[in-house]
Amino acid sequence: MTDLEKLIPQDTLVQVAGETLVISPLKVGQLPAFLRVISPVMTQLSQPHIHWLALFGQHGEDLLSAIGIAVRKPREWVDDLAADDALLLAAKVMEVNADFFTRTVIPKLDGLLGLGKGIQAASTGSTSPSA
Repeated sequence: MTDLEKLIPQDTLVQVAGETLVISPLKVGQLPAFLRVISPVMTQLSQPHIHWLALFGQHGEDLLSAIGIAVRKPREWVDDLAADDALLLAAKVMEVNADFFTRTVIPKLDGLLGLGKGIQAASTGSTSPSA
C-alpha cells in the first residue's frame, strides 16, 4: 500500500450474493442516516476485536440498516443475504471507513453524547480529550 493509499481511503471490491459490490468511503449524503443507525453500536465497533455475532445479536437491526446505507442497497436486499455475506460486508464497510470512524466520528460522539474517555482510549490508545 502506498502512502497516498493510506491517506485516502480506497474502494474495495467484494463478491456478495452473485454481485461484485464496490465498498467505498461513505459520502456526505449517507452520513446522517448512517450515523443515526450506527451510533448505538459505536462503543463496540471501537474495540480492537469486534465480536460480530454478539454485535448482530444485540444490535442487528441497526447494523443491517447501516450496511444497506453504506453499500447503497435497500434494506430488503441486505435482509436476504446469507449471514456470512452480511458479516463480510459489515467488516469491509468498517475497514474502508476505519480512519474516518476513529479520527472523526468516535471523538465527536464521545464529546456530543458524553460517552466518556473509554471510547476514545479504545480507538486511539490515549485517554486525553479530543481537540
